[in-house]
This record gives sequence, structure tokens and C-alpha cells, in this order.
Amino acid sequence: MQIKSIFSSESVIDFFYMFFSNIIKKAFGFVREIILAFFFGSSIAYANYLLLKTVADFFSQFTFGNALQANLLPKLTKVYANQESVDLSEVYNFTLKFSIKLFLISQVLQLPMIWYINPENKLLFFLLSIILGVLVSINFFNSVFLIIFQAKGDFKKYSTSTTLNIFVATVVLFPLSLFFNLIGVVLSRLIGIITLTFGYIKPLFQEKGEEKVRLSISDFNLSIIFLGNLANIIILTGRFSAGVDGSVNITYFTYSAVLLNTLLTAVIMNINTLVLKVIAVKREMRLVLISTIISFFVGILLLLFVHKFDSEIISFIFERGAFSSGDTENTVFYLKSLSWSFIFIFIATSLIQPFFTLKKQILKSEGKKLAFFFIGLVIVSIILLRYFNIEQRSIPIHLMFYMSFSYFLISVISLIRYRNHEG
Repeated sequence: MQIKSIFSSESVIDFFYMFFSNIIKKAFGFVREIILAFFFGSSIAYANYLLLKTVADFFSQFTFGNALQANLLPKLTKVYANQESVDLSEVYNFTLKFSIKLFLISQVLQLPMIWYINPENKLLFFLLSIILGVLVSINFFNSVFLIIFQAKGDFKKYSTSTTLNIFVATVVLFPLSLFFNLIGVVLSRLIGIITLTFGYIKPLFQEKGEEKVRLSISDFNLSIIFLGNLANIIILTGRFSAGVDGSVNITYFTYSAVLLNTLLTAVIMNINTLVLKVIAVKREMRLVLISTIISFFVGILLLLFVHKFDSEIISFIFERGAFSSGDTENTVFYLKSLSWSFIFIFIATSLIQPFFTLKKQILKSEGKKLAFFFIGLVIVSIILLRYFNIEQRSIPIHLMFYMSFSYFLISVISLIRYRNHEG
């Protein structure tokens, strides 16, 4: 099969549905951040909310996103390839029970954080914690059934449903924030995912076929989930370290990280998805090289652009409402500093893609080694940081740099391991 024929196939047309819907979703997500900056700026209440939300977001990385898809999609695709219709009742029961457990675990993780933050309005933050826990559980529930759309080959419905989710959440954000403050922020997310659940997920429950599909905890490979979402985990860890001192630095970190992460998810990740799709069919390492070069040059262009137009970018996008010129100055500091880390993240996400195409048993074994190696590198970095007299607001920047460089190192190792196993 030639590369040209691969790119002209129906599967790549499906990819472009996902590609353009992803661009639209990132645009709506970007608009959300502008609205949030308008209402909340760098207020201490919003900083505390971001710290609490970071706990929920970090937890979600193990129950949501591309890594969950990597664990479940091959199994479900095989089922739908062999059966015209299936019975999803067992999948529904497992997912519902696991979602309830996720909610309870999320509360166990978030409640100590509320005690640590010690906000003025504790009742407000307890309510925020409950809604964030509900979001975590429903997101997992929806994610499993969204993967079923992909397994069935219905990428158009998958793309439409996920775009509707973020569209609704963005449309209702402004009025809900205006009338309900921080509660309105989480309610907007809740309305978006409930729309997705009842509009697209609920009809799947009615599917009754001869083949019963079953899921169990053994279907989830924790190390692959970790590696697959490592870019987001690094960003969330940096965000958490920016707010753990009780300052508002987490707001500046978040605004700058959102800008940089938009480029990562809207451009680099989409390129990587196409490369992964192609190399899973034919081992074309040239595509990995091309995507890595593209990632490198995109990162360099980003770095040059940010350092040239830093203040203008932040001022134009965010400086209105509660977001002041002082907030612009502080956000610029993080934007310029974090851009170096994102170059390593861009490159690493490209280099690690072939690793995820290895056979399941090899992937499980090698993934565990890489995950532990990365964690070891990060622990060493944190220990070293304690011996240097670093300004508090710069600690997240140093931590992000060390973690992103460690990510780059394990991505190189993953490529070597891939070549060893694939010859």
C-alpha cells in the first residue's frame, strides 16, 4: 500500500472530520478562557477554584482522553468488526458503577484540598467540589460510549457530539458566570456534557444484539494511560505547583498555558493522530521524522513569536473586564518562560507515537518501565529544586522545564525500544 493511497482512503476522511471538529472545539475553549478572564481576572477566589479544579483535572487524565481510547478502542473495534449488532448492557452497568466510584474518589481527593485552601466561603467550595466530581464521573461515562462511536466507524457522529458539548458549554458560560459567579462556570460544563449524554450517548443504551460486550478493570493499562496523557499531566502538575503556595500565580500560569496548549492540541496533536493512523497500517518512520521536524519548527516559531509580541498577544486577547494591565505583565512572564518547555513537549509527543503501535503485551511491559523512569527523573528534579534558592513564582517554570525535558528523554527511549521490537 502506497502512502498516497493511505491518505486518500475513507479512514483519512474520517480523520479530517475529527481534525476540523478539534479545531472548532479548541476555538470554543479559547473563547471560554477569554470570558473567564473577563469575569475573574486574577482574583484570589478564582485562583483557589483553579487549584481545586486542578485536582479534578489531574484525576480526569486517568479516566478520559486519548489514553482511554488507546486502551478500549482496539477491543471494541474488533467486536464491531465481527458482529453487526451488540448488546451494550454490560458496558453500561460497568461504566455506571465505575463512574460512581470515580465520584467518591474525587471527593476524597478534593475535600483535603478545600481544607488546605481554607477559602472564605467554604460552602461554595464544597458545592464546587461536588459538581467537579460529577463532571469527572459523567465525563468518564460519556468517554467510554464516545469510543464506541469510533469503534463503529461513526467518526462524524463522534465529532459532532463532542463539538456540541463544548459549544453549549461556551454559549451558556457568560450568562451563568454573570448571575452565579464561580458556580456558573462549573454549571456551564455540566450543561454541556448533559446535552451530550442525552443527545448522543443515551440512544446507545437501547442497542440490543446477540453479542454481549463486557468491560473490566483489566482492560485499563495504567502506565499507557499515564504515558498517553503525559503532556497534559505535565501541564497540570506545573499549574498545581503555581497555586499550592496560596498566591494568584496559578491564574497567570493558566492563562499562558492555555495559549500554548491550544497550539499543541489544535496543530501538533492532530498531526500526530494522522501519523499514528498511518504507521499503524504501514511502518513509515519517515512520517515520524517529518512530524518531529514540523513540531520542532512550530515550537521555534512559537518561541520567536511569543518573545517578539508577548505583551501585545496577552493584552489583545485578555485585557478587558477584570483582567488588568498588571495581569498582562504577570501573564507575559509565564508565557515567555513556559514557551521553552512546550518545544520539548511538541517534539516528545511526536517521537512517542510509534511506541503506542506495539503489540499489547510488549506495550504493557515497556510502558511500565518508561512510566517509572519518567517518575524517577521528576523526583530527582524536585529534590534538586529544593537545594536552589528559586523565587516562588519561578518554581513552576523550572519544574515544567525539567518535566518536559524528561518527557523528551523517554520519548527518545520509546522510539529506540520501538525500533528494537519492530526491527
